[in-house]
Amino acid sequence: MTELGLNEHHQMIVMNYMKFARYQRTQNLKAIEYAFKDVLDSRLLEETYTSDEVQELLLGLCKVVRADIETELISCTHMTILLLKQLFEQAEKWHLRLQADLSELENREQLEVVKALENNEFLYVKPDKNPPTPTKVKLVPMNDTSGSVRLLNMEIDRLKEENGKLSHSVKESESKANEYLQELNQLKIDLGSTQDEVTALKELSLNAPQPSQLNEMEDQLSQVKNLLATNLEQSVSNQQQLELELSATREKVAEVQAQLSLAEQELERKFSQTAAYANMKKMLSKKNEQLKELRKKLQHYEPDDNVDG
Repeated sequence: MTELGLNEHHQMIVMNYMKFARYQRTQNLKAIEYAFKDVLDSRLLEETYTSDEVQELLLGLCKVVRADIETELISCTHMTILLLKQLFEQAEKWHLRLQADLSELENREQLEVVKALENNEFLYVKPDKNPPTPTKVKLVPMNDTSGSVRLLNMEIDRLKEENGKLSHSVKESESKANEYLQELNQLKIDLGSTQDEVTALKELSLNAPQPSQLNEMEDQLSQVKNLLATNLEQSVSNQQQLELELSATREKVAEVQAQLSLAEQELERKFSQTAAYANMKKMLSKKNEQLKELRKKLQHYEPDDNVDG
């Protein structure tokens, strides 16, 4: 088909489609002829008709012919779309994007070429009784190094390059993920160690030595009271002397209690000023800060985990 500039393979496909279209066109013309013949055989039975009757016959015939032509035109459009779909699917397999200039469908010169081609091809050929069955044609491998093959090779090279970049990116992501996992495990270990140290410091602060002089003073006071009671029971004659001693003892007790209170306050003050107390307080504060920082880092990697302090 030198007129259209197609190769032999595409020429065969165009000829098959032309035969198929010619068969469909012949069937459509026969349907129109049958519609007219049906009117002639079933309606034109009298010799004379009025104008209204003729108009009714023509309107009915027009509706039938119009419906048949519309149906066939729609069917022809749909079949053409299916043909284009096959071509586009084959092009997409080769990563090609076909272009179509719809204005060329009204190119009078090309239409005359196609008309002449059809007239020459089917000049002495009677219409087929059966529609031609299109043959399935496999794509032939292209060996030339130009046109679509070059585009395909460029697309393959681009895909290979992109695949290499993606593989490299995946390896880097896996390496970073392993580093993050190692860092996360180390943070968990540090957090556990810090929690153990904080627990030990809390136990040490609870078990810190407490002042014991108050208990000793209370024991002494109890002994003095017992002694006074015994002396009162044993010696009535020395009541005045005992009362004096009791008064003196009470004063002594008051003084002892005052001294005991002062000693207790002094003991608490001195204990709060000792280096051990200050170091212990400083260590607790420092460990608490470390524990907060480790929690923040752990939440960065495991935001949904609940970490107990």
